Amino acid sequence: MASANERHLIGQHGEHDAVSAREESDTTLELREEELTARKSTIETGRVSVGTEIVEEQRTLQVPVTREEVTVERHAVDRRPTAEPISAGGEVLSVPVHEERVSVTKQPVVYEEVNLGKRAVQENQRVSDTVRKEVVDVDASGEVDVNGRR
Repeated sequence: MASANERHLIGQHGEHDAVSAREESDTTLELREEELTARKSTIETGRVSVGTEIVEEQRTLQVPVTREEVTVERHAVDRRPTAEPISAGGEVLSVPVHEERVSVTKQPVVYEEVNLGKRAVQENQRVSDTVRKEVVDVDASGEVDVNGRR
């Protein structure tokens, strides 16, 4: 406990333990304080996977096709004599008939590209904690001048 002659001169007043008191002259008292230091570490917060899956859909194409039809027309003629005799087997005409047929083939083609990338986004995060600091506390007792204070 402070005596009646003791005066508080500078800083925050607190009781000084006799155990930690040193009687020295021309010495330095180091004052310390805590500082906040932020450390950063990288952690995996998730994962993105991009893959493919197969879906089926029905598609229809309109393809123009051509086919031939045989037409048989008969019409009367003026009767005229001919030099060809009538044969026992008769005469046969052969006309080829054509038609276009459609066949479907499948071929894979690239219709789109997907690019997957990352970009760094920087933002500020506020952190705080309680820090401690040593401040000087000078008390005097008796008739002592400290920096011009009595």
